[in-house]
Amino acid sequence: MHAPTHGTLSVVIPTYNCRALLERHVAEMAAWLDLADEVIVVDSRSKDGTREYLAEQLRHPDLRFIDRDRGLYQSWNEGIAATKSDWVYVSTAGDTIERAQLLKLMKAGTEAKADVIISPCRFVDEAGQALPGTTVGNPAVLRGFGGRTFVVEPPDVRDYVALDAGIQGVLGSCASDLFRGEFLRARPFPSNYGTHGDIAWTLRHAHEMRLCVIPEIGSTFCRHEKERLEEPAELTEIFDRIYATEIRAGGPLPGLALSLAIRRWRSRRKQYAREGAPFRGRLASLVGFFLKVLLAIAQAPRKVRRLRAASTFELD
Repeated sequence: MHAPTHGTLSVVIPTYNCRALLERHVAEMAAWLDLADEVIVVDSRSKDGTREYLAEQLRHPDLRFIDRDRGLYQSWNEGIAATKSDWVYVSTAGDTIERAQLLKLMKAGTEAKADVIISPCRFVDEAGQALPGTTVGNPAVLRGFGGRTFVVEPPDVRDYVALDAGIQGVLGSCASDLFRGEFLRARPFPSNYGTHGDIAWTLRHAHEMRLCVIPEIGSTFCRHEKERLEEPAELTEIFDRIYATEIRAGGPLPGLALSLAIRRWRSRRKQYAREGAPFRGRLASLVGFFLKVLLAIAQAPRKVRRLRAASTFELD
C-alpha cells in the first residue's frame, strides 16, 4: 500500500460499452491498483459485457458498482460523490497511468497542498500504440518554468486558464490528473456541454483552485472512435459558450473582453473557411492577430507578477 503521508485514494471508473478497451486498461491498472483504498465502477447499463468483465477481472477488497442511466458527466459525478478518500483519480476507459506517476501526483499534491495536480500525457491508439508527434503537455502553462514542478495559487490559476493556456490547455486528459477529494466532491462537473464538461469545470473553478503542475509524462490518452463527433461549427459554439459563461464565475478579469473578442474572430475565420471565403478569412486572421498583440501587451505586467508568485519545488 502507499505511504500514509500521501493520503488515501479513490478510483472512479466510468464505463459504457467499452469492453474492447478494457483488457489493456485492466492489465495496466494491475500495476498500481493496490494504491487505491476504494474502486468505484459507474456503468451506464452496458450491453457489451463491460460490467461483467470488470466484475470478473478487477481484484480489489473494496470494489463497488453503481448502475445508472447514460450521461457522461452525470456518471462521473455520481461516482465521485460516492468516494470517501483524500484523493480522487478518474480512470477513463483506455487511458492509463504508471504507478510511479500516480505516486508522484499524490506526493506532489500532499506537499503542495494542491486541489488539482495535472501532468502531460501521450496519445495512443486503441491497441496502446503511441501516435507519433501527439502529446498533451499543457505547453503554454509549462513554458515559463523550465520543466520544473510548480504551484499556482488562486486566483492566478484563472489567468493561466483564460489568457495563457487556452480553453483546452490546462486539464488535458483527466486520466493524467489527480483531484483533492474534498474539493472535487463539492464541485460537480457540468453536464450541459456535451463531452467537454471537464473544460467547463476548469474555467468555472479556476479562481478558487490551488494548482500543481508536474512536467513529466507518465500516462496515456487513448484516441478511440467516438459514438458521435461534433461538427466543427457545433464544437466552436460549445467552446465559445463555455468560455463566455463559465469564466465569469470568478468575477471580472482584466483582459477577458479582449480574449473573448479573439475567440469570436477565430470562430469567424473558421466559418469563412468552411464557406469558401478566403478574403474574409484572411481579414479575420489579421484582426485576431492584432487583438492577440493587444492582449499580450495588456497582460505583460500581470504575467510577470504571476510567474513571480508561482512557486517551484523539488520532489524527493
